[in-house]
Amino acid sequence: MMSVPDLDAADAGIRSTGTGDEQKGHPDRGSLLTQRHLQVVLGLLWLVDAALQFQPYMFTKDFVTNVLAMNAMYQPHPIGELIVSVSRMLAAHPGAWNAAFATIQLIIASGLLWRRTVRAALALSFAWVLGVWSLGEGFGGLFTGLATLVGGAPGAALLYGLVGLMLWPRAEPPPPLARASVAADGVLGDSGGRMVWALLWGGGAVLQMLPIPYPPFSVLITTINMNLPEPAFLAGSDHAVARLVGWAGSPLELLLAASEAAIGLDVLKGGRGERPALWAGIVLSLVFWMVGQNFGDILAGGATDLNSGPLYVLLAATLYPRRALPEGSQQQTGTGSTEEKRR
Repeated sequence: MMSVPDLDAADAGIRSTGTGDEQKGHPDRGSLLTQRHLQVVLGLLWLVDAALQFQPYMFTKDFVTNVLAMNAMYQPHPIGELIVSVSRMLAAHPGAWNAAFATIQLIIASGLLWRRTVRAALALSFAWVLGVWSLGEGFGGLFTGLATLVGGAPGAALLYGLVGLMLWPRAEPPPPLARASVAADGVLGDSGGRMVWALLWGGGAVLQMLPIPYPPFSVLITTINMNLPEPAFLAGSDHAVARLVGWAGSPLELLLAASEAAIGLDVLKGGRGERPALWAGIVLSLVFWMVGQNFGDILAGGATDLNSGPLYVLLAATLYPRRALPEGSQQQTGTGSTEEKRR
């Protein structure tokens, strides 16, 4: 059986577009998008989350009862009880707990923005996202029967962890022929990253087709969003989506599930269909971010993060096949360049 690096090397004959310095094994040289670029983007997303966590509302008991404790809804009894118990503990001293939460996110963001502390910041983020995903997001709602990619499944916290894992720098550069994407420079490799993408989108197709044990999800989301002070254009889009789902029904569900499955499978297979599938994933993620996630409710106030939309876009960027730069400009972007080594 071939290992992930072996699969990367075998696949690169189809997907590799770089020449020259790329074939010499220098990380990121000859590409417009590097691992370091995406680490900085990830750090900026963590910085936004930290800023949102420092909002005055987050230091009040209302944040615990109206945001965190709400994740217990529709959960299996043991999970719901655990979330409620933790919420009661946090509600006793909401200001102190939130100050700690915001500071941790700020430390992660700062560590990602400084090259020398990237590994330490990612390691801290892995521990943090496990706690947030389980207790702060209720496992992304996967056990409620309501989770879909439209609503942000499997949860922004888990996606932070997966992106961080794909951007964890290898101790040694990967083989030259294995460097088809930025993900190839991470511990999962290019093939491992595409497997993650396929599991997310294929799993989303399965979630889309599961029977809903509660009121229609689109109607439920619309009802919830009507209670938020969101801009009129978002409220209008909520109502429009609810009407569309009510009119189209099962055919729309089937179309959405088929699209999600195709996006995952085409990226997993690689070849000519990979770039269009990644672009389709980006577009669909941004649509979901607007109509299903309302930009993370950041415009309504009380948001703790931007939700899953931007993270799916970042995942696509890590997997996008590299493109070579014109000769003479490579040293300005390569992480192995002489200028950066001097710094």
